[in-house]
Amino acid sequence: MDWYLKAADQGYALSQYSIGCLYRNGEGVPQDYALAMEWFLKAANQGDSFAQNNIGLLCNHGRGVPLDYAQAMDWFLKAAKQGNDVAQFNIGLCYINGQGVPQDYTKAAWWFSKAAHRGHDYAKIVLEALQGIGVVVN
Repeated sequence: MDWYLKAADQGYALSQYSIGCLYRNGEGVPQDYALAMEWFLKAANQGDSFAQNNIGLLCNHGRGVPLDYAQAMDWFLKAAKQGNDVAQFNIGLCYINGQGVPQDYTKAAWWFSKAAHRGHDYAKIVLEALQGIGVVVN
């Protein structure tokens, strides 16, 4: 943790993101979602798409912050615009579940398709399931 902190204090987004992961998972430190959020925000504000996606997850599950699906979607979109396939998958889930957006299987399929094209295996599985219920996948 000491080396992560030294690098993070010098503004290295990857170290800031990594510290956020340690706090989120309780690895080597007590689990603390609020501290995870603080560290993810530092990295996200430097454009780190993995941190942006994780902030979305914390908002989507109300961990360390109040539950806020709209805020989660905003963060997922920031990450997805940078090509983050996990964020693209998470946006698809939001559309499937109507979390932060109106439920829309067609839009969900579009986002799952983007994630699948980037190699996200679960997105491929969900796309097949959507096709199985008649959703047109473009």
